[in-house]
Amino acid sequence: MAPRQKTALTATTPAASTVAAARAQQAKYSQMDFSSLNIHVLRKYRQVFKLNVKARSSKDELVMAVNRHFSGHMVDEVDTIARFLYTVHRGKL
Repeated sequence: MAPRQKTALTATTPAASTVAAARAQQAKYSQMDFSSLNIHVLRKYRQVFKLNVKARSSKDELVMAVNRHFSGHMVDEVDTIARFLYTVHRGKL
């Protein structure tokens, strides 16, 4: 029996197209202007999320790194709303 080959996710597979569509939709809604944030906030974000940027980077470099990191996260809106409502209902917020 021949060994099974791994199938890579390409744009033609349903799962890949679903992920690509979700990322495109999220990119449409998750536009934030990180350049309006204080440099101290950007440095704290870099520190907390351990971004691969020098500690004394310029504000422009930090904005680019934070934007790249922030854009890389996908959020399940339904799950987020459900957890928020659960937290409010429990009185923890």
